[in-house]
Amino acid sequence: MKRMAILAATLSIIIGASFAVSAAVQADDAAPMTEAHIARIRASCVSAQATLMQLHASDALMRVNRGQLFESLSTRLMVPFNSRIAKYTQQNVSLVELASSYDGQLTAFRSNYQQYEEAMSRTLKIDCQNQPVSFYDGVTETRDKRAATHDSVIALQKTIQDYGTQFDIFAKNFQEGTK
Repeated sequence: MKRMAILAATLSIIIGASFAVSAAVQADDAAPMTEAHIARIRASCVSAQATLMQLHASDALMRVNRGQLFESLSTRLMVPFNSRIAKYTQQNVSLVELASSYDGQLTAFRSNYQQYEEAMSRTLKIDCQNQPVSFYDGVTETRDKRAATHDSVIALQKTIQDYGTQFDIFAKNFQEGTK
């Protein structure tokens, strides 16, 4: 049981350290885009597209790795442990509730990432030289979708930590009950 808690904590730390949110300028929706702004977009078009392509590639790899970690926490740790608790008639509603919440958050993460991926793909197809305003709008949408994905990761990490805490409480109570 202690090994499972250590594994969950380690995976949580790895997940948290690997997700980086890119810094981007916030769009002011109320202000119209000026010619100077459009000119800056055109001037930095090539480097912006290259940066987005690199980000797209690294995020895809990160999504696969992170998704596998999140999936394995659920399928290899939470579900089997909760099944054992139920099999041996041990009561621990909080672990079951956290696992259920985690599954919902995992579904939201997948959905948010899919929306982010679609927004990024659309943005990469925009010709920023000829359509700088559309490109800017695409980058803004993509940034918002990426932020939603990040929020999903944070929620999952918190649930992992909460599960670990509840697991420790359960283990302590179980050990005290068997003495």
